[in-house]
Amino acid sequence: MDHENFDPTGMAASMTPQTPTKQRVQFLDLLRGWSVIVMIQTHVFNSTLRLDILATPFFDYIRFIDGLVAPSFLFASGMAYAVTTRRKAAQYLSFGRPLLRQMTRLLFILLIGYGLHLPKFNYYHLRYEAGAQAWGVFWQVDVLQCIAMSLILLQVLLLILRSERLLYAVATAVTIAVVAVTPFMWTIDFFTMLPVPLAEYLNGLHRSLFPLFPWLAFLFAGAVTGYRFQLAREAAAAQTGGDPLLRITRETAVAGVAMIALSFVLNAIPGSASGPNDPWGLSPAFFLLRLGLVLLICAGMAWWETARTVSPASAVCLIGRESFLVYATHLILLFGRFGGAPFVDRINRSFGYPEAITTTLVLFGLMYALAYAWERVKSSPVLLKRSVQGLILAGFLLVFFFGPN
Repeated sequence: MDHENFDPTGMAASMTPQTPTKQRVQFLDLLRGWSVIVMIQTHVFNSTLRLDILATPFFDYIRFIDGLVAPSFLFASGMAYAVTTRRKAAQYLSFGRPLLRQMTRLLFILLIGYGLHLPKFNYYHLRYEAGAQAWGVFWQVDVLQCIAMSLILLQVLLLILRSERLLYAVATAVTIAVVAVTPFMWTIDFFTMLPVPLAEYLNGLHRSLFPLFPWLAFLFAGAVTGYRFQLAREAAAAQTGGDPLLRITRETAVAGVAMIALSFVLNAIPGSASGPNDPWGLSPAFFLLRLGLVLLICAGMAWWETARTVSPASAVCLIGRESFLVYATHLILLFGRFGGAPFVDRINRSFGYPEAITTTLVLFGLMYALAYAWERVKSSPVLLKRSVQGLILAGFLLVFFFGPN
């Protein structure tokens, strides 16, 4: 999901006082790349390590670090929204082809999110063998569905408000509201009052891992932060007073520290702690701690880009630029069913740390090679690019309709 080419929406030209810089935001590539790389490790470790290893105190530290992956990924998606929104203004509010193209991309992400939950990538199995339980899993809301629906909601808000400033003011209010009402939302079984596909978006009482409550709040917070960074980039380009980028980086770090401190204060209040009594992380303290840490990571990477520069050729940036492709492909390799048992089922939680680390490195190497090859394809002549895309699509269709069941 390239934040320069993946444009969830845009703003009217009258709302953009000057043309923002088109230079890539390299620290955003770093943030997204870090998220996806740790995500690969998380999925490998959680699905292949022996149960006795998962129960050790040491793995609790790994689990805590891994717990920052989803908030970071959602946050980075929100920032990417703000970056492209600031650059592409009048094109989207005019209800023309660019807006349609962006909405199509969002719907494609939503489709891929659901596609990753197919009981089996085989037409015969889906039509004749998959039962109700398997199709129930299909409606589970995972991170891609959460991202797509959150961005669609931002797009709708933009079209209604038609003001950048209002959009992010409302996004801030929605973030606060979502965090506040999440514990209440998880007390309601929406399956009894709404269609299952819609109910799965509202809480995780049944199957969903990333319902909009509370996960939408991380993406909206990323969008608000990205908007503030874009304003600072424009001020820096115009050289208007001091160092705006350094100032916004410091403010982001201070906000992160303040949120972490506030999370500890809230944890000390009886009944509000995000600990054993809050296994799903529903409390405001959970959100504040994770968002505070993500803001510190974001500020650190922004400082690194400014002070040390970031090479676009680095492995982390490359993975970040192709995060959508890497995310979907590594899940298919680990959990996909194409005739035989998935890789993780064959392993059957028999790995120790050496085997899990080796598998992670091998999978990362494969994903790096895939991202590198795909960037080369995207930069190739149009005919060659379309031919490769057509061959890939044809291959998937052949496997789907004629592969082993």
